[in-house]
Amino acid sequence: MRHQRVQEPFNLPELPVEHLNFQSASEYACAKMLEKYTDWQGIDGITCQIKVGRTIFDFRVDNTFVEYHPVSLKREFLTDGMHHISSAIHNLPKQKKVEILKAVATELEAQYAKRRGQILSVHPIYKDMPLLCVHTPEDFIRKVICQFATVRHGDVELMRREFNKLRKEFIALRQI
Repeated sequence: MRHQRVQEPFNLPELPVEHLNFQSASEYACAKMLEKYTDWQGIDGITCQIKVGRTIFDFRVDNTFVEYHPVSLKREFLTDGMHHISSAIHNLPKQKKVEILKAVATELEAQYAKRRGQILSVHPIYKDMPLLCVHTPEDFIRKVICQFATVRHGDVELMRREFNKLRKEFIALRQI
């Protein structure tokens, strides 16, 4: 399904993506790919790192908010509830642990999307705008790039490698 393309005249100066603020190397990679494969322009606060209430959303592509949020079970296991789950599954067979952890990750993704959707749903301007929450580079490529692409692009595996290369580029830029 393709989203309705909304052309907004932005009168703000467009900055090179390298000058925008990102919370992660993955967000930088998303921005570089959006810039390359879609009509997206990185404008801080308008199409990138958009503040909605007290929450910052990663991107706005046309009329759609995009959140790149990989679930890190290691980070989640720092909470008490996840620590209890970890202890409970410790002695289970490996396959059963994998199934349970996958289900937990899926639930965490759904909860994140629900929380973000609730924030948008009460905003007077953004309440009717769709939200895409993606959790992996492949998700981002399939659900965002392929959907909003305005130029020809490669297959998902080729683009995943490009995504990873861009992540490394960001890390290198931050070390300068």
